[in-house]
Amino acid sequence: MQTATEIASALNNLKYYSGKIAELAKQQFALDYKRGQELGINTGPGSIRFDCLGAIISACSLIDIYCDNLKSNLEMAIKQDKLLHAEEVQEESL
Repeated sequence: MQTATEIASALNNLKYYSGKIAELAKQQFALDYKRGQELGINTGPGSIRFDCLGAIISACSLIDIYCDNLKSNLEMAIKQDKLLHAEEVQEESL
C-alpha cells in the first residue's frame, strides 16, 4: 500500500495534536478555576466556559479512539496487499 506511511504519519499527527489540545484545555480549566477562587466568577458564563472546556477534552478522547480505529483499519488494509490483485497471486502460484 503506497500511501500507508503517509496515512500512519497523519494519524500520529492527529493523536499528537489532539493530546496537545486536551492538555491546553485542561490548563485553561485550571487557570479559570484558580482565578475564580481568588476573584469570584460569574456563574452563567463560568458554567458555559467550563462546559465548553470539558467538551473539548472529551472530544479529544474520542479523536484518540477514532485514530486507534483508523490505525487498525490501515493495518488490515496493508495486509491485503498480496491478495488485492488476483492476477498477481495467480502468477506467483505458477
